[in-house]
Amino acid sequence: MTIIKHGSVLPLAPAHFTPTSRSSLYFTWSFGYMFPELQSDPGNLLETSHATVDDLRRLGQHGMQDPVEPNDPDDIKAPGVPIPTIYTFFGQFVDHDITLERGSTNIKLADYPDPIDPRTLARNIINSRSPNLDLDNVYGPTPDGKLAPLDPVNPDKLLVDKVYRDPTGRGLPPTKDIYNDLPRDDKGRALIGDPRDDENVVLAQLHLAFLRAHNALVDRGLRFGEARRLLRQHYQWIVLDDFLERIADSNIVKKIRYHGPKFFNPSSKSLFMPLEFSVAAFRFGHSKVRLRYPNANRFQESATLDTIFSNAGLPISADWVIDWTAFLGSEDRKHFPRPIDTALVERLLHLDPAQLGPGDPEPNLAVRNLLRGYILRLPTGQAVADAMAAHGILRLTREQMLSVGVNIANQNDILLSTTFLERTPLWFYILAEAAYYSRGYHLGPVGSTIVAEVLIGILRNSSDSILADPHWRPTLGATPGKFELEDLLKLAGVF
Repeated sequence: MTIIKHGSVLPLAPAHFTPTSRSSLYFTWSFGYMFPELQSDPGNLLETSHATVDDLRRLGQHGMQDPVEPNDPDDIKAPGVPIPTIYTFFGQFVDHDITLERGSTNIKLADYPDPIDPRTLARNIINSRSPNLDLDNVYGPTPDGKLAPLDPVNPDKLLVDKVYRDPTGRGLPPTKDIYNDLPRDDKGRALIGDPRDDENVVLAQLHLAFLRAHNALVDRGLRFGEARRLLRQHYQWIVLDDFLERIADSNIVKKIRYHGPKFFNPSSKSLFMPLEFSVAAFRFGHSKVRLRYPNANRFQESATLDTIFSNAGLPISADWVIDWTAFLGSEDRKHFPRPIDTALVERLLHLDPAQLGPGDPEPNLAVRNLLRGYILRLPTGQAVADAMAAHGILRLTREQMLSVGVNIANQNDILLSTTFLERTPLWFYILAEAAYYSRGYHLGPVGSTIVAEVLIGILRNSSDSILADPHWRPTLGATPGKFELEDLLKLAGVF
């Protein structure tokens, strides 16, 4: 196998593009390894065997369930971290902006009982999203090359749709107007840059806020391109100065931001998406999801995961327009997101068929994540920690790993009966170190380094990058030089 330096793209993984209108290009991009040198030693990977596959299934099915009872009506026993819940959904929004994995759905475990060869991976796994913080999930193009529709009255604006009155006759929440739905076709499907942003109501309403924020900038006199550029830059600032500081170790973020990366530093010509990020580190958000989200608005006092998913993907009724107050507040523990730890809420371990890909019957999200990491040859958490050792990062010990699972049924018994305490799946390891080092408030050293290096690395190469000008500061917030997600919602007129 070819051995290449830190952060290099996989061999045989060219990017392709198809021109579209409005001077936009639709690319397919490469995935690669952030630590490709670890691929040459099998000891850096999970052991290749059917026993490993069985153990991964066992861990995901029987050792990663949130100890909170699924029928707890108020979810009051759930531990939480005082970070606004909206950032759980914003992380999903960012993920849809930078990754859309194509090809791995055609690589089934039955066809690949062993991890696939990197060259096979390079030929078959592509990223249909540009690895740029450029809001192509908002503006497009979609995977089939279409752009977000424009307002026919003012083509500098993006199209938004009206909500309809709910069957019970309840009106809109206070301060809301009727233009609070995504643009849709005659079958109710969202006409947006990435249809995945319509998979749950909260995410769809966040996407809508970006459409309305663009239009608010046009109302201030900007043309389409000017509004897109300014919104992109303020979105990049949210990712860099707001989101990253909340979900990663602040010291690590600042070190990478001001002193540069150590492991991921591609040029714009070799930009790619690291698998260690997309298949492991940035899936930390799965553990933050709650069973229910109280006070989604005055009509939806206890929105459950089931309801926020089942009410998505179709025209939205007035009683499902989100009131962002509870999602932005962090004083009521019932609104806190779960901590980052080695457990997922029960609902994510039993996904509905509608939430699964075609021909992919595995309903357990933990199992899906663990098996995908195995098939795609992710290095173990210990191997990545050792690769970072020269920069002061130490691997978790067996005892530290076991300490985070003491309240999670069966987890430690499964770990002790497998090889996973010494060769830990990277996704699981990153969840464990977050729980150990910060009680799940934010990612630990390995997770923080991967997430911060990748997000800052792609930001340096993004369209209209704010890092191209060291003096760039946001101008659209209430406080000069500050712009957070709450400011974006206010700009959009939805909060």
